[in-house]
Amino acid sequence: MSPFPRGIRTNRKRKVLPPAPTNNPARTPLPGGIRSAQWYCLRLSLRHYENFFVLGPLTPPRLIPHLAALYAFCRHSDDLADEIAERGEAALRLDAWEDELRRSLGGYPGHPIAAALTHTVRQFDLPHQPLFDLLSAFRQDLSVTRYATFRDLRDYTRRSADPVGRLVLRLYGYQDDELDAISDFVCTGLQLANFCQDVGHDAELGRIYIPLEDFRRFEVDPVDVLNRHPSAQLNRLLHFQVVRAYKFLNAGAHLPEKLVGRLRYSLRLFVYGGMQVLNNVQRDPLLALRRRVKVSARQKLGALAAGFHPLVRAGKRRRGARP
Repeated sequence: MSPFPRGIRTNRKRKVLPPAPTNNPARTPLPGGIRSAQWYCLRLSLRHYENFFVLGPLTPPRLIPHLAALYAFCRHSDDLADEIAERGEAALRLDAWEDELRRSLGGYPGHPIAAALTHTVRQFDLPHQPLFDLLSAFRQDLSVTRYATFRDLRDYTRRSADPVGRLVLRLYGYQDDELDAISDFVCTGLQLANFCQDVGHDAELGRIYIPLEDFRRFEVDPVDVLNRHPSAQLNRLLHFQVVRAYKFLNAGAHLPEKLVGRLRYSLRLFVYGGMQVLNNVQRDPLLALRRRVKVSARQKLGALAAGFHPLVRAGKRRRGARP
């Protein structure tokens, strides 16, 4: 489940890329060099319409290949976990992919995604651990389908969502513990919002991202989610999940105002989009059992307006100041 996560996930069937090569100890140089690897990642990223906000006009051109490399890494890892039906094979593929990443970071790149990501890691002196935290979360999706407590679920989002926000901050030049902590609220809030909108879809995969302690609290049987059996109690349970996600997003909603430049406006779009998802789920929580709750075109335009509103006002002031 992609952390870029999961907030920019699509329901379309995705083609899993070939497994990373593992039988060449010499690790011959990548044909075409790093530029070829970056183009590979960019093409993969641009196949997904959701990346308008990730790689769109608000993204500084110098960062596009690096954000594309990070996205491609998350997408490919997610595909290995979600798109291979046999979990044993998926686990082996993820193990091989982690080995590929370790070799690449150690100076022996092979797969173009690993090569491009390694280049980005070196260019920006990114920490390695967040990448392996992401892989551990993808691997967990293969074996863990229930979470006893919210504390357990939060440990999952700490590895599946939070690392992306911290890495993006580093790419934009921020290295600050306070910003990291606020970013964690945003990233986990966005992932919780996706859990709310994807209850039915996740149930099809046999996964439930609602803590079992919450089921007991609202006197709901998890089987009701798997069978998509609506009830007043289940409606209240889902509403509770929405409120929790709101709290996380609200706790991080001031992050954009602590940033400067284009990232401020990009982040506003993400936060506003997450809020819109929750607004839609809150109107009819049980709808998420039947289908994925989406953000309408009108709401997307509203997100753009919310993100750019300060820019528009500033532009009007500048134009008005001229004779």
